[in-house]
Amino acid sequence: MEAGPLVSLIQVAVCVFALAMGYLSYLGFRRRQFGFAGLLFWQVTWIGLTIVSLVPQPFRSLIQPLKVARLMDLVVIAGMLALGAITYRTYAVVQQLRRQLEDSVRREALRDLPN
Repeated sequence: MEAGPLVSLIQVAVCVFALAMGYLSYLGFRRRQFGFAGLLFWQVTWIGLTIVSLVPQPFRSLIQPLKVARLMDLVVIAGMLALGAITYRTYAVVQQLRRQLEDSVRREALRDLPN
């Protein structure tokens, strides 16, 4: 089996995915789900993924010093690290919102009690 067509198919799939996610990020910004900083972060992320997929040669110099076998391994490792950081941030925000909601419900319940 020849590796060339498989690589180009993966590159096309990554580009389609990145374009779709870039569009969804833009829609999230337009719907005010996050601000401009969030839009900028996600657009840079998706554009970076596209660039690494389409033009991998400049990034091959990172492989030797990091002792990674392939560029795809480096991308997967970076993705897992980013996923972990994003998951932690999401967890922290959800816990903060939970505490705020509990406090709000408690204040509202105590306000409605007769004196």
